[in-house]
Amino acid sequence: MSWKINQISIPVFDLDLSKKFYKFLLCNDLDDKQKTQDTSDECFILGGDIKLRLFKLKTDSFTDSILQSRRTYPTLALSSYDSLKNILIEEGITYLDNKKKNSIIIQEPGLNYIELSDIKTDIIFNNNDIESKWNFHHINLECYDVRASVNFIKKYLKIKEGSWKAPAELGKVNISPNQLAIFNLNNNHSGIHINKADLTFSWRNNFLHNPTIGGHPAFSVKDIGFLLENLKENDITFTNAGVYAMPNIHQVYLYDPNANIIEINQNI
Repeated sequence: MSWKINQISIPVFDLDLSKKFYKFLLCNDLDDKQKTQDTSDECFILGGDIKLRLFKLKTDSFTDSILQSRRTYPTLALSSYDSLKNILIEEGITYLDNKKKNSIIIQEPGLNYIELSDIKTDIIFNNNDIESKWNFHHINLECYDVRASVNFIKKYLKIKEGSWKAPAELGKVNISPNQLAIFNLNNNHSGIHINKADLTFSWRNNFLHNPTIGGHPAFSVKDIGFLLENLKENDITFTNAGVYAMPNIHQVYLYDPNANIIEINQNI
């Protein structure tokens, strides 16, 4: 099965504030000259190798204009999209049919949303940059039962599970298969991470943030040192984790204005 992640959707309460934050964080740019598909319900952050979508959460429980997920969720483009839909129907698995975008949205056993689209009809988001300013690295999905979520993805999405490789000096991280799993797009730990909430994780590692709770998206930048200086200058609290969970990957955690945990990292 060929697959890729072509979009990350992040829930926000204030679109304008959030857009400025992510442009500052990922692009070091507050200029809004580039035209996007922005509406009152969603906006996009340009400059990366995937679509980064911010969607506005609504307080009206009866609205059907956008998906009301408090967690960040991925859009996966799959090579066997049509046959996958048939399997879901045969197995009695409910999904939301988004006909406007020619995609469907399912919930895996951990109750995380996953949007699915056809890799053959996937539309590349226009990016005028010659070289990406940032890249997608992974989406971390918190699941109560890691193996149940992994088995669901393996069975219905036909994606092969990978294996976690620890760095030479592993932090106080539980990487057992019942705690942490990976569906990797490459040998650089990029892809989908499935983890169980580890309530003492931040305490054991002396972190201000606990990235195992609530899940998070992770993006790679070219100069993590420059990012850290920018965060300090703007009084943005962060956890400088360094290389501790994945080989040769320097990780940084912080909150966005909506209390979503975000990871920024760099290969070193």
